Amino acid sequence: MIHIDPKSPSAKLEIKQVEFNTIASSFGSLSTQVSSLHKYIGITLYVKPLLIIFSYLYHNLAYPLSVIGPVSFPENPSISSLASGLAAAGIAYGTPKSRYSLHLAILFLVQDPELNVFDQRHLEYELQSKHSTRVYRLPFSTILTNTTLDPQTRALLYHPPHAPSTAIEITVVYLRAGYDPAEYTHPGAWPARLHLEKSAAIKCPSVLTHLAGAKKIQQVLATPGSSHLSHFLSDPATIQKVQNTFTNIFPLDDSEAGLKAQKLALDPETAKGYVLKPQREGGGNNIYRTAIPQFLRNEVPKEKWKGYILMEVIEPPALNNSIIRNGEIQTGGVINELGVFGVCLWQNAINMVDRPQAQSKGGEILENFGAGYLLRTKGRESEEGGVAAGFGSIDSVILVDTV
Repeated sequence: MIHIDPKSPSAKLEIKQVEFNTIASSFGSLSTQVSSLHKYIGITLYVKPLLIIFSYLYHNLAYPLSVIGPVSFPENPSISSLASGLAAAGIAYGTPKSRYSLHLAILFLVQDPELNVFDQRHLEYELQSKHSTRVYRLPFSTILTNTTLDPQTRALLYHPPHAPSTAIEITVVYLRAGYDPAEYTHPGAWPARLHLEKSAAIKCPSVLTHLAGAKKIQQVLATPGSSHLSHFLSDPATIQKVQNTFTNIFPLDDSEAGLKAQKLALDPETAKGYVLKPQREGGGNNIYRTAIPQFLRNEVPKEKWKGYILMEVIEPPALNNSIIRNGEIQTGGVINELGVFGVCLWQNAINMVDRPQAQSKGGEILENFGAGYLLRTKGRESEEGGVAAGFGSIDSVILVDTV
């Protein structure tokens, strides 16, 4: 997000990182569709209120319609790029490992009921039509019911409910579920996740990659004075550039930084500049500004405070724009959050599930590329920005030459 310090009249615009997601990053497909929709409307000008016209951030002057042309609407290749990444993982898996398998396929693990099905379907259709890759969908809660492991090869075998004797070997497990604590309340949930991790199928994400996107990991990297980035980046200039995108993030434990954060969070005046985040994904779970002190004192036992992180609020400048929500056009101040999708496929030198005591010797990166973007726009008065949670709207970018 764009950030500008509201306490400093001379502050310059900065880019600040909100978070890093490694599981069930949604709306890549719908972002491609919305981008195409806005390009069509922008070029034809059939419906002017829907046209996104950015203002000068410095002077708040609207650009005239005459500067908007076809090249102003960049392509958003999220559907094709994300599908290519999943297909590449299927290729990396190789030939069938189990003599029981009928054919190879990718398995989409979804919620039940799945409310975001249309976003997922575009990836499914792209995989089937452009990569000749079969896709099956399975609710997260039925993993142990509909899949087994080949005892010799650890191949993950999917047994369709309509043909349970059939065995389809799964090359890639794409988790669009498995991040909500509510999904782990039934007795078979944790054994099911372990079942997946033990399998030979490529996981998107593996449990280690899932945990790498946790708020706690982001806090460890972004706490003032943290030196942990040097474990992953060697160039001091690069480290500084990355650190400049961080806002200060604190633990709420009994460490020196945690005790400082507790004072900030419990004081109604200082809490105005912070957001309290649990280790949750999916939107709608954060506590903002002056609501933080009362929440910590009345809603959360102190021994559970360490399950939260305290993050400085990003303060983006508002733009005047229109959003369609619930069939109505709402006009006023809006703020934007830009997410960049990426694909990374790597091969570990050592399988840590089979040899947990072994020392990892690194691995080989097979694919690493950008995969389009998601622009979310919300009303200025809304703190939360999640689309699925009902706070934000999917948007698209217009490029404007300011020279």
